Amino acid sequence: MLIVAACAYQAGVWSVKRTLLSPQEFVSIDEARIEFRARLDTGAVVSSINAHDIKVHGGGATPSRQDAGKQVSFILINEKDERIPLTARIEQVRGIRSADCREVRYHVYLHVTHRGRTHRVLTNLNDRSRAQDKLLLGRNWLYHGYAVAPVIESEL
Repeated sequence: MLIVAACAYQAGVWSVKRTLLSPQEFVSIDEARIEFRARLDTGAVVSSINAHDIKVHGGGATPSRQDAGKQVSFILINEKDERIPLTARIEQVRGIRSADCREVRYHVYLHVTHRGRTHRVLTNLNDRSRAQDKLLLGRNWLYHGYAVAPVIESEL
């Protein structure tokens, strides 16, 4: 019983120490020295960033699990249409299920900085040109001590 109480106390302390953020925040991607207006997405497990011209060094035309560990080159494009070329190591190649489709995407680690705090975050590379939000920060980023404040809709 004492162990359960201690664990509950620790969980409560952790939840109190979380920083409350609005649903959209400005962050920077350190490797590219570029700023994004990110949407904090509690429904997404892994973060997702707008990447174009994705090319795997020594890989095929379509994503394959055998590409893990290889280098991938891509261009990050934020909502201001700033374009930064980048190369990173593919950590994982995983299937993603969204509301409108299922697809396989490359996942790389990127360093995301917000208000002076930097976290290494697994991020999938995705063509988000049609989406308003060019960067989604999922639960894997929120886990670092952040919570999303509820949005209060004005009455109609």
